[in-house]
Amino acid sequence: MGRAAKGEGAGHARPGSGQMDSFLDVLAETSNVSAAARAAGIAANAMYRERRRNPAFAARWHEALCEGFARLEAELLSEALIAPSGNVKEATLKSRAQKYRLGLSLLAAHRAAVRGTVPVAPGAGAADAKARLGAKIRAMQTRVRAEAGSSAEDNAP
Repeated sequence: MGRAAKGEGAGHARPGSGQMDSFLDVLAETSNVSAAARAAGIAANAMYRERRRNPAFAARWHEALCEGFARLEAELLSEALIAPSGNVKEATLKSRAQKYRLGLSLLAAHRAAVRGTVPVAPGAGAADAKARLGAKIRAMQTRVRAEAGSSAEDNAP
């Protein structure tokens, strides 16, 4: 039986080099995996599988995603810095400021996650995974302690 006979369609196809290049170009522009996969004409899950299989593609994906996050950050900052014109209500200004703070916070969280993610070669051992997980937990604990310390300082008389 062929692949199609087993119910494997486009979502299970392996992307070609042109599709991977197209995907990475759109990913670098948008940081959106689904949109990049659609633009490349292949299912997103096929691209995720290829990333797991292909360390070189995983590294290029990581670079494209970092570039995409840098673009998004620049766009958010640019929008946030545009001075409102005309008679704008205070509630509108507060809503706008909150929108950009939220956007920048979410972007920072995603960028930190991406920076902390090192493409892992297929078959990496459980000890490596345990060490990476331990490092992430220690980093989170350090952040929580630092935030708790700064909150205590803010509340001091």
